[in-house]
Amino acid sequence: MSKVPIIWIHRIAVTLLFMLSFILLLFNNGIFPIVFITALFFGGKWLIRYFTHQPLLRFHLLKNLALFLFFLGTGFFFTILRSETNYVYLMNRSTPLMVLEQGTWVELDKASSVETEFLYQGKKASVQTLNIKRRQTGLIGGFINTFKSQRVNVFTFAPDHDFYLVADVEHRMKSLNINEAQRIRSSNFLINASFYDPKNHAVGEVIYQGKKYQNASTSTGYFKVIDGVPHAGPKSVFNDLKGLVNYSCQAHPSTMKDGIIFEYILNQTHHKPSWNVRTYRNLIGETKEGNIVIVASGNGGVLSVKEISQIAQLLGVRDATLFDAGVALQYEFNTDEFKLDFTAFNNSLDLGSGVDRIGMKLFKKNFIQRSPVYIGIKLNE
Repeated sequence: MSKVPIIWIHRIAVTLLFMLSFILLLFNNGIFPIVFITALFFGGKWLIRYFTHQPLLRFHLLKNLALFLFFLGTGFFFTILRSETNYVYLMNRSTPLMVLEQGTWVELDKASSVETEFLYQGKKASVQTLNIKRRQTGLIGGFINTFKSQRVNVFTFAPDHDFYLVADVEHRMKSLNINEAQRIRSSNFLINASFYDPKNHAVGEVIYQGKKYQNASTSTGYFKVIDGVPHAGPKSVFNDLKGLVNYSCQAHPSTMKDGIIFEYILNQTHHKPSWNVRTYRNLIGETKEGNIVIVASGNGGVLSVKEISQIAQLLGVRDATLFDAGVALQYEFNTDEFKLDFTAFNNSLDLGSGVDRIGMKLFKKNFIQRSPVYIGIKLNE
């Protein structure tokens, strides 16, 4: 049997290295990953050439330049689109959601508990993550599912931390990304809250430092800080809560009360079609003990309104409502010991109002994603 020519070994090895580097760029966004993966590719390519004794020809310099520009351009493009987060849109999202229960994958509808892993645990705050997945019928989805998990993150805070809203009230609550919100008020935790209209104006009630900036809408869910104590859930839970409202923001839909998910959430044939869309979600609720629990999609963790409500219920949430999410979802938990951040889509590169108008016309979304109101927490630990 004749040996495979060295030139073909070289080409196959370089091709496999290229494919590996491309996949790494797809699932790792940011400047550092781009630089590291590009260096990994060219360093590996040099080693392959060294061991296969292939000469460096003049046209190879032009090819390497083209490859270098390709990796920079592809990495930049993937970073803008947040491909490490949005790869899930290449997968089948219509099959039933599965969660881990005592080490076994079960459909969420049949689960009586959900298995989580602690990422951070303080005296009065914790961060947990749980894996989710869906059965995949396609080749791409099946391939991704074998090595990439989808995540949902859960943040739990005791009520005696400092809870508040963050907004640029001096400039009519102009939209912010999470870094801009941090500059207004440095926080250990931030998450975007209020829905907004096509002009990026907050929708619904906004009370900020005791002053009302906007009146309530017909939305049924609220997050409020009353006499310094945080509460979240449907409008009806606030009927008996008296005191000074320090902060308030509003969103929809409210999903559960007294630990029972509303029938209009469970009965998916009678609610809004958008509630059944598997997208990024953000649920804020309260436990019987008064703890605030935030259940938020992580990388690949797209959910329907019913699914995120069921997960929250299994985690012990008593009253809950959804807040703004989709491609706008962004949050950050940051202490001296631990940091976790998430951005669903581009929230920093502004390509101008013209691009935003096109995006709004085609997709009902701006190209750059910012929010006018954030819920903020300063830890007292």
